[in-house]
This record gives sequence, structure tokens and C-alpha cells, in this order.
Amino acid sequence: MLDLELLHAWMTNGAATFLDYRESDVHVFTTTAIQIAFQYPFLMHQILSLGALYLAHVNPQKASLYEHASDNHAAIGITLFQPQIGNMDVENCHACFAFSTHLFLLAWANQDVTKPSTIFFAPSQMTDSETITIQWVKLHRGAMQLITDFWSVLEHGPLRVLFDNWAGLDPHREDPVEDSVQPHLDNLAEAWISGSTTASEKEVLFKTLGLLRRVFSMMSFVPHIGNLHIVMAWFSWIPTRFLVMLENKVPEALLIVSYYCVALQQMGHVFWLTGKAGNLLKTVVDVLGDGWERWTRWPIEQVLGVDGLKEFSVDSK
Repeated sequence: MLDLELLHAWMTNGAATFLDYRESDVHVFTTTAIQIAFQYPFLMHQILSLGALYLAHVNPQKASLYEHASDNHAAIGITLFQPQIGNMDVENCHACFAFSTHLFLLAWANQDVTKPSTIFFAPSQMTDSETITIQWVKLHRGAMQLITDFWSVLEHGPLRVLFDNWAGLDPHREDPVEDSVQPHLDNLAEAWISGSTTASEKEVLFKTLGLLRRVFSMMSFVPHIGNLHIVMAWFSWIPTRFLVMLENKVPEALLIVSYYCVALQQMGHVFWLTGKAGNLLKTVVDVLGDGWERWTRWPIEQVLGVDGLKEFSVDSK
């Protein structure tokens, strides 16, 4: 009966709440994905896990019950998924793609905002060896790799509607941004133009900043694609070398992430993202240390407000 409750919750309100009720393709996750999940139990267990997290959110008095159920289903789902991903083919790739996408939702939802964010790297003050090995961004990029490897099958498959809104976008288009954002993005590049980063690192930084500009631009001027999709797509777009720079805690790379937090903050109304932008920004600013206040002032002000400026001793005048 509990499993039926979890499935019912996901199909009625859970998916819409999890995936932002503003999105136009939520129905894919309550119809098509469910049909696929009946054929592939690993996906069904994952959906039940998400349904449980939703119920824990809306029924806090029973949160421990639902969180326990979520953990159990997530563990079973991952165990069943591993042999499938190791033997992926044209039949199971749709279920594997759906699972990989949902897995990133679980990763974000289960983050503890009272501890440093581990989305990109493990902050140096963390000592839990099990936690240190986790880089949640790689989960999202894993889903993108599935798209690349099986694109010719997925683009015509049961989940193809997820790609429809992205079709026809010119990859070389200009990316105008709001006047309130543009000067801050323009000034950010000054942080590395005359700095100690190598020429190749500067190239990666400029490319990643351009991709962040695209996020802000699409959120403002491409209304037919939901902002949640746009904000999360950045994790797939950024270069692998940028992730390496983050692992090495290169300050200029960390600054770009701090500006990404401004876009992420706009999705704070989605319950599993509430507080996550602030958590990530605090982690990044703590790792950065002193000397970068000229560039961190804007994201701190936008995400953490006046109290954040005071907390990090940034001039709020």
C-alpha cells in the first residue's frame, strides 16, 4: 500500500512539483516514463523514491517514514541499474536515460544545506572520505553522455518530446542578457585577463562564461523552454577542463560558479532547489577566501542579500 501511495503521489502532484509546474512536458514523467518503468523495475524504484521525497516534503509529520522508503527504493534502483547501464542497447537506453535524468533530481533533493555543497567538489574542511568522492555534477553529465551515445535512437524514442523545444536553436546565435546582468558578466572576465591563469585556462574560462551568459539569455528571451531545463542544462554544457579547474579550486573558475548561483536562485521556488543556490554560493566563497570581493559582491547581494554581504564582510554601500 505504501508503494501505491508513492506512485499515486508522483503521478498526481509529485512530478509537477518536482519538475516545476511551469514546465510543459511534465506529463512525460507521469505517463511515458511510468509505462517504461513497468518494463524496467530499476526505473520504477527510482520513481517511487522521488514520490517518497515529495510526500516527505508535503507531510513533514511523516517525513521519517517517507525518507526511509525513498532511501530503500533509491538503493534498490541503483543496484538494478548498474548491470543495465553496463549492457546498454537500443532497447533499454530509454529507461537508462530516464533513470540518469531522475538520478540528478535525487542528488539535488538529498543535499543537506546545513553542510558545504558537494555539487562540484569536496570542500577541504570536509573529512568524510565517502562524501569527498562524490561530485554530483558527474551524474548529470552521465545523462548527457547517454544522449550522445544513443542520440539516433533517443531522438525518435518515447521520450523525444523532451528534446523538441531545443530543436532549431542556432548554436551560434547571439546571447543578449538583461541590462541588470550584462555589466556584471562583462566585468567578471577582468578577474582572469591579467591574472596568473595560463592561456589555455583563460580560453576555458571565456568559453564557460559565454555558456553562463547563454543561460541568463535563454531564461529571459527563450520562453518556450522552461527555466528549470535551462539552468540544469549548464551542467551538460560546461567543458570537462572547467570541472578539472573546479576540482583544483582555481579561483577564477569558482567565481564563474558564484555567478551561476544567481541563475540558480531564480529556481528557488522549486522545493528541492530551495536554499541550494545559497548553499553552493557560501561553499564557493568560503573556498575562495579573501581578495575576490570585487567580483563576489554581486552574486552575494543577489542570492544572500544584505545579511550575506555582512556575513562575508563585503562592503554593502
